[in-house]
Amino acid sequence: MVVCGCEISAKEVHLSVVHQNDEGIIEMLGLKTTRIELDDDTSEIDLRSFLAALQEFSRENEVDTFVIKTRAKKGRMAGGAVSFKIDTLIQLLEGCHARFVSPVALAQFAKKEVEEYPEKLLVYLKNAFLAGAYALTRS
Repeated sequence: MVVCGCEISAKEVHLSVVHQNDEGIIEMLGLKTTRIELDDDTSEIDLRSFLAALQEFSRENEVDTFVIKTRAKKGRMAGGAVSFKIDTLIQLLEGCHARFVSPVALAQFAKKEVEEYPEKLLVYLKNAFLAGAYALTRS
């Protein structure tokens, strides 16, 4: 199974594709695209373009499931309206499933089960990687 971990930040989604090798070790794929940005959330053309870019990304990388790190819906640390549009677009992708994982679950997973991160993991992809790895170990 190939899983894409997602962290939505402002108007872009950070993407990390992971899978388990034959020994059961979680590996991160090297990607050409690690983030996709939604330019104007009020433009139908931009929304369709964003959805098409996600669909192409999922096809290129043979993604079965997208796992999205959740954001608070209200309060000081709440996600913005644009971020919720982005997670809706991810859920609408054809041929893929979408799941959610809480920041608390990711923190506990990282603390207890992640011994080391991939060598070339970019800092902004850490939570996306954790979301994908979490989903692989819980499927």
